Amino acid sequence: MTDVSELVIRPLDPHDDADMNGFQDVYAASELAEDPDAALYSREDGIAMLTSGDTTSLFDAFGAFLGDRMVAETVLMGSMRDNLELGQVLLWVDPDHRSRGFGTRALDHVEEHARNRGRWNLRVQVRIGEGLAGNRLFAERHGYTLAMTEIERRLALPVDLDHVDRLAAGAAPHHDGYQIRSFVGPVPEGLRASYVEIRNLLGIEAPHGDLELEIGRDTVEDLDVLEREGAQAGRTSLTAVALHDTAVVAYAHASVPAAGFHHVDQYGTLVHPDHRGHRLGMAVKCAQLRLLAELFPDRDYIQTSNAEVNAHMVAINVALGFEIHQVWGEFEKHLEPAAVCLVTMPAG
Repeated sequence: MTDVSELVIRPLDPHDDADMNGFQDVYAASELAEDPDAALYSREDGIAMLTSGDTTSLFDAFGAFLGDRMVAETVLMGSMRDNLELGQVLLWVDPDHRSRGFGTRALDHVEEHARNRGRWNLRVQVRIGEGLAGNRLFAERHGYTLAMTEIERRLALPVDLDHVDRLAAGAAPHHDGYQIRSFVGPVPEGLRASYVEIRNLLGIEAPHGDLELEIGRDTVEDLDVLEREGAQAGRTSLTAVALHDTAVVAYAHASVPAAGFHHVDQYGTLVHPDHRGHRLGMAVKCAQLRLLAELFPDRDYIQTSNAEVNAHMVAINVALGFEIHQVWGEFEKHLEPAAVCLVTMPAG
């Protein structure tokens, strides 16, 4: 058996084909080993993610190698504008190289990197559904505590539009005075500022465990970057919004991967706290699904994840027909700051 001391961990270069091939291979093999029906991101998604690190986003990726073969990989993610002590850790280990200490080495390495980056509060999300108890044990063994349980649900496509229309009609009397719009591609110019404002609320309005989070500070320019990166990865945005006095007060945003993938990713849904109680969440979800049925009839399902305690959004998804696919755990760990060695000079 290969000794873990032979493992070499180094930063990954998103412009290097070998690094990105290895990154995608380990990621895909690891995901499919846990869920043969996992909705994968593409190699192009990975490149877009790892080349997006700039003044607004943190994406640091590392590969763990045995010789020329990548056997594990990690990513440290975070915002460079807000919540500067928070880092999201991604970890994948090639299934053929598990239970050999490589995951522990890779995790230790990225935690030390996070500490050096000033990211004291770490989050990691892992599947903890049936047959995957080992993931929770691994997280807890390394000091991570379960903060939330999230449920991944999927809605089979093509959607039953008659059912969607009935739900939309039932919600409509409750939001008289609001306008529901849906569009494909970039957010229209006149809506971009208020759209960014409500997106910045998602982190604090969605359930987030015990962490004290700041409101997001993204700008319209940051939205420009996100939309360009999605287009470069071959993705198409589908968005529905609710407008009140020309401002976005609710939204549902989904992303359709490039051709060759059979699913759709639901990225976010939120109603502004000042405009709740008007069934706008149901309205924007229905509008989004209508647009999806019209433009992408070839997709097999749309997936979304919600905290188990997010009863209102769960109820909307269940009413639409979403069914449970997987159970995830959101784990948190607080790192102690790196020790500082103080040297006292002798007087005189």
